[in-house]
Amino acid sequence: MEKERAMRRLTKGLIAAALLAAAGITVNGSSHREALAILNEPCADNTDTYAWVSNGLHDKLYLIMDFYPLHEPGQGNQGLRACDGYRYEFHIGKGASLRDQVVYRIEFTKKLRPEAPPGPGDPLGGGNELLWQLTGGTETMKVTRIASRDKGKHGDEGDQHGDDNGDDEESIALGRDLPVLPNNHGPQTDRLIYGLGPFKGYDSGDPTSRETGLYDQPFVDTFIHTLSNGGRIIAGQFDDPYQLDEKGIFDLVNLGQADLGGIPGARRGPIEDVFTGFNVFSIALEVPIEDIFPSGIPHNGRLLSNSTDSLLRVWSRISRRRTQTVDPTNIITGLKGSGDFVQVGRNALPLFNAGLVGTQRQTLYLHTSPLNDVTNLGADVLFPVLVRDAEALGIYKALGVPDAAVATLKGPRLDIINAINLGRPIPVADGFTGDVITLDAAIDSSFPNGRRLGGGSAPNRHQVNVNSVLISLIVAGNPAAGLARGVEVNDKNFLDRFPFLAPAHQGLFQGHGGTNVPTEPNIPPVP
Repeated sequence: MEKERAMRRLTKGLIAAALLAAAGITVNGSSHREALAILNEPCADNTDTYAWVSNGLHDKLYLIMDFYPLHEPGQGNQGLRACDGYRYEFHIGKGASLRDQVVYRIEFTKKLRPEAPPGPGDPLGGGNELLWQLTGGTETMKVTRIASRDKGKHGDEGDQHGDDNGDDEESIALGRDLPVLPNNHGPQTDRLIYGLGPFKGYDSGDPTSRETGLYDQPFVDTFIHTLSNGGRIIAGQFDDPYQLDEKGIFDLVNLGQADLGGIPGARRGPIEDVFTGFNVFSIALEVPIEDIFPSGIPHNGRLLSNSTDSLLRVWSRISRRRTQTVDPTNIITGLKGSGDFVQVGRNALPLFNAGLVGTQRQTLYLHTSPLNDVTNLGADVLFPVLVRDAEALGIYKALGVPDAAVATLKGPRLDIINAINLGRPIPVADGFTGDVITLDAAIDSSFPNGRRLGGGSAPNRHQVNVNSVLISLIVAGNPAAGLARGVEVNDKNFLDRFPFLAPAHQGLFQGHGGTNVPTEPNIPPVP
């Protein structure tokens, strides 16, 4: 019976696909280390991008970029940080066009004062310390708003706003030297470095200073900074908000029975979220909507499904200098950058690069602009390889899906193109259709109109299971087919206000692995 129900869902999906434009279902998921090139450049590994407007007045746009993923909280001396010399950017187009109207750029700087080699009378602290927390080193960020520079640039290197041209009228610093949220190392760091409570040494006989963490949400909130345009920003290490049965996905789509309608040939046993307990580096930005729509959002409060004038087209980008030269005098990075800034990472509709783009073009994706996606990657969307793989694995035969239906799913898949464009009258052409998050600022954001973090039926749930939507849309032609549901809760509760992200897992007592149950909204006490 369950097999018959699953078969009906898949075959009906071909009818549902024809309605996707009206329904506005889009593609989402995540991209953690999805391309060979990104393995060599974790600073540029975008994993997820979120973009949505506040309910009601729609007077705020929220943007979140996650990058540098899969950080085990207790791993490594220096911990996971943003990288100096890189530019982390939110790009925003308006209407049907993907051309930038506004770019928000965040740049990070770490400073460590050099000192002479160690001697017997040295005090605590300084560059000779083994742990970054004790050195007195600082990490700050600069936030810049860049207005439109429409000079006809459509370069394959995604080079819009790539270089400074000295035109200060188009570039405004919204904040400088803003402290970055430090890592959640553990109880002793909380007391000795962050000053969150009194410290008692080993000689006190009291283990509290080594067992009870004090890093909490009020401490995190002190690193939320107000910008000169009335917006706010925070950046630092947070809990990775993504969930996926990645063990199964990357064993050639070895999905569990619960994710394939209970068919007997599917993998038995538990389905686990591999991101449980992992941290990620995040930038959360709150933008006043008048920064984007100076005259107000067109027809604010009303849905006009055939209009594009209230649409925002959002993607995130990471760039660095073209040439990186070994420089041992640079005690922070060991490198010296020179030449133009070039794009080395990007993200918007997560899993786009990992779920649609073939391996030989995944690096091309990372280094090019959405403005050229139709030419560069159009065939990957029209003829999704994942369908061919599912056929080879016997999934369709196990579910009794007719050969004709499978042939239709192999493409051309204009339904996926329409889904990406939310069913709006957007040309399927370079400069208009590409991997961006499209949202209508005139109405409340609700997937697939944008993508918000959290907002689900419980504090630890997202609004929609984006993995299931993506895989069901591609493989079944029906985003509601219920494939690949996997684990659907996060291992921490999301906030219901800015910055929405859950605090980072503690390095000492927390770590990855498991099924995300039970949820831990904060650091658990020592048993």
